[in-house]
Amino acid sequence: MKGRISLKLLVTCFAGLQLAMATLFPPKASASLPYSTWFMDQETNRAIRIQPIYVPGQVIGYTDIDVPLSEPSDLYITADDLVYVADTGNNRIVVFDQQGRYLRSIGEEGSESEGSLNAPEGVFVTGDGMIYVADTGNKRVVVYEAEGQFVRAFNKPQSSLLPEGYFYVPTKLVVDHRGVMYIVNKDSYQGLLRMNGEGQFTGFFGVNKTQIDWLTRLKRSILNQHQLDQEVAKRPGAISNVTYSTDRFLLTTSFGVDKGQIKKLNAGGVDAFLNKSFYESKLVDTAIDSDRFLYSMNSESGEISVYDPYGQVLLYFGASDKLAHQHGIVNYPTSLGVNSKKELWVADSSLNVLQVFKRTAFGDSFLTAVKLYTEGSYEQSKPYWEEVVEQNGMMNLPYKGFGEIALHEKRYKEAMDHFRDSFDAAGYSEAFWNIRNNWIQNNLFFAVVLLAIFALLLRYFFKRIRRFVKGRAWPAFAIQYGREARDAWYMLLHPYEGFYRLKERTISWAMILTIVLLAIAVRLLSIFKMGFIFHPYDLSKVNLLLEVCLLLVPWTTWIIANYLVSAVKGGEGRFREVLQASVYALVPYIVLMLPAIILSNIVVLEERILVDAITQVMWIWIAIQFFIMNQVIHNFDFLESLKIAVITLLTIAIIWIFTVILSGLSFNLFDFLKQIYREVTFYG
Repeated sequence: MKGRISLKLLVTCFAGLQLAMATLFPPKASASLPYSTWFMDQETNRAIRIQPIYVPGQVIGYTDIDVPLSEPSDLYITADDLVYVADTGNNRIVVFDQQGRYLRSIGEEGSESEGSLNAPEGVFVTGDGMIYVADTGNKRVVVYEAEGQFVRAFNKPQSSLLPEGYFYVPTKLVVDHRGVMYIVNKDSYQGLLRMNGEGQFTGFFGVNKTQIDWLTRLKRSILNQHQLDQEVAKRPGAISNVTYSTDRFLLTTSFGVDKGQIKKLNAGGVDAFLNKSFYESKLVDTAIDSDRFLYSMNSESGEISVYDPYGQVLLYFGASDKLAHQHGIVNYPTSLGVNSKKELWVADSSLNVLQVFKRTAFGDSFLTAVKLYTEGSYEQSKPYWEEVVEQNGMMNLPYKGFGEIALHEKRYKEAMDHFRDSFDAAGYSEAFWNIRNNWIQNNLFFAVVLLAIFALLLRYFFKRIRRFVKGRAWPAFAIQYGREARDAWYMLLHPYEGFYRLKERTISWAMILTIVLLAIAVRLLSIFKMGFIFHPYDLSKVNLLLEVCLLLVPWTTWIIANYLVSAVKGGEGRFREVLQASVYALVPYIVLMLPAIILSNIVVLEERILVDAITQVMWIWIAIQFFIMNQVIHNFDFLESLKIAVITLLTIAIIWIFTVILSGLSFNLFDFLKQIYREVTFYG
């Protein structure tokens, strides 16, 4: 046994020595940090690598302390920056000052003493200095005075409201301003156990919602009650940690749940984050600073996430390596705390140390700007945003801040430019509304007059053009082209009769090509000329070939699949008829998409339902055109046409799957032949 202890102590000292060397000789440049920092743009949800917000500071737990830390599992930082650590492996609470110097230990009175601890995993200190400890090994909560004198212990409360056989193993806890304890019990799905200052059970708090998957819903719909009783009951995820904020909210951290990984609960148990998903699966702890920024620790990746006061993720930094002992890299993080200097303290139960991360000057500027921005102090945030942009012009959030400042100062055109740079559709819409409102107030009368004059001129020129067309003798191909164009327009409102006109006719390739090219042109216009609030992203990164293929590939696949299926099922349509009818079915896209594009540059965000309604009508109209085309060209009745349409869609899916598989195999074959060629060339 002594040999095992000596070996463990030797490994701990070795790890501590490595971290001490890293502390004495830190990296000279941020580029050499062992981890990256990623900024999450709130509008585009893109991860952008940026310069560090936090850098590694000191490492604590093996110097200036008689017995090195062993498996620290929790830490708490008081308002005066004293750090209390649940030193689980040494059965004690260790107190450090704000510089990381050892002050004293609590709970080491001996196994016979009432105040002795056994594998404590949680610690909390109240405003008046009372120390509460989750004495996990002894299955109780212990209270000490500020200097460490034992006060009392709270064992499992006796209450008929507690479920029979309730497993009482406290692991983490907080105490509110009334002296009410909120206790995390190991693997308990009931939520936090709430206990008053007298040790009486007062209910469960903050329970997670049960995650119901599609298989469970299916079972509930087809199984009877007896069969359901035989199923293993679905339980909500367990709360793994809890934090008490200065504004008297409880922050719970849950491990392995799809939503509500972090909850901000008020006294009534209502989650201010509305059970939102934080896209974090293995969080172990959450901390909150005086500016209400949230920090969470991921035990798997070793990343620390930074959130604004409303729970929107701003950035990630940090990394984990289970085998390495490197300054700034964690092995098995267990707890996270933040002090008044905004320094982050991380407890690592594998390295048996506390690592401190200090905020950089860039981090100070960025987070101060975000704080002022979220508070609505746009003018005060301006110099900080300018500092951020000076050091990193790739971030979008500063331009959103500049936009709010310009909007507040009624510089609407400038605000629109800034909101466009930050891809903020809502801010852009608000600035545009003000410009549009001012224009309407100043120019409405003249606009109505000009519109009426334009309508009269358009009518006049239309009549002149019509007389000109009728008064000339046109060649046969032009007459055919004009008739085919009129048929395309006629088919919009008379699809059945229009497709009957196409049946057994040969439409010119010029008209087919014209409609296809017009559809492609309208597709490109819908990308580059649609209003910004509909396409709030960087248009320079649009793949034009892909966008054209997204229009033409489904349409082409429909033609092939519909002809093959209809030919097998006795359809009368020839391939040329299917092709030209499918071309004419694209006309609603050309006709309706153009006004939608124009209107998208006039409406604001609250009015976009007008454009959305036009586009929805357009797609429904196109679907109806294809269905009627299938019925008329192949001479099917309604039910036959419906069946053929469904089979055609299934055939399209099969064609796409086959194409993807064939493409993958072709790529592998090409790569194989390429490697053989390289080897023959190299060795030849």
